[in-house]
Amino acid sequence: MLKSYYEILNLSPNATKSEIKKQYKKLAKMYHPDINSSLEAELRFKEINKAIEVLLDDEKRKNYDALRTVTKTIYRNTAKEPKEKQITPINGEDITVKVSIDYREALLGTYRVVNIAQSEVCPKCKGRKLANGNKCPLCNGLGEITKNRKITVKIPCAIKNNTKLRLKNEGHEGKFGGKNGNLYVIVNIENENELNIVDETVYYNAQISPYTAILGGDIKVPTLWGEATIKIPPLTKSFQSFKLMNVGILDKKTNKKGDEIVKIIIQIPTSITDEEYNLYKKLKEINLGKKNASILN
Repeated sequence: MLKSYYEILNLSPNATKSEIKKQYKKLAKMYHPDINSSLEAELRFKEINKAIEVLLDDEKRKNYDALRTVTKTIYRNTAKEPKEKQITPINGEDITVKVSIDYREALLGTYRVVNIAQSEVCPKCKGRKLANGNKCPLCNGLGEITKNRKITVKIPCAIKNNTKLRLKNEGHEGKFGGKNGNLYVIVNIENENELNIVDETVYYNAQISPYTAILGGDIKVPTLWGEATIKIPPLTKSFQSFKLMNVGILDKKTNKKGDEIVKIIIQIPTSITDEEYNLYKKLKEINLGKKNASILN
């Protein structure tokens, strides 16, 4: 037989409006699409809303209860022999959460602790909602209780943005022998484009000023293991590359780190002062003078 609206909400047929509203709020926190994005949760949430629509309307509930009474009577009268209600295993719902990591953690791997509200079968009534013939006092006749848990999630190295990790059996608990749901963790990577990686080698584009390119100097660049300093020689050209050794991805087989290739990009200023303009103009004149002198010689 199909579940009644009372069974869908885990409520007694004698539940008051206040109890129905309270139970709806509890179930909405577990199955609302903004909290649980699984298909099973979506279908369950539709069932819950349909049940609420009827049970919170006095006229609709009155008609529904009358129909249930007639249906039960017909079922009992047409049964050839007494039937015992069989308990069907119910699988637990999945839980979905999101975590954020930075690009270094994405490349090297890391851990995150997530907090989840997990439903479990009531230890007193074993999910049957009744204890000693009365409504179970521990779960208030719901057949389940909610516990807050902290779960440590291992995030593997070289993970991609929006990857969904599955932790088997860490979702809501199943009932009457049903399987537990799964926990899904969606990983968001922040600032993922700062460093690029191919195999064990890391690539980074470093922007420097024109005067640094001409005069030379020290610049700091990010690596997987913190900042490193590169000495830029005078008259460095744009797209010239420098290698930083042993700061790339750690090869677990050889226990050696790869390299980082830093490509130089000369950054042209978007605005300059009058003094800077005059200095650049003077440099241009000096350069033209050098060219003319070379031609005459």
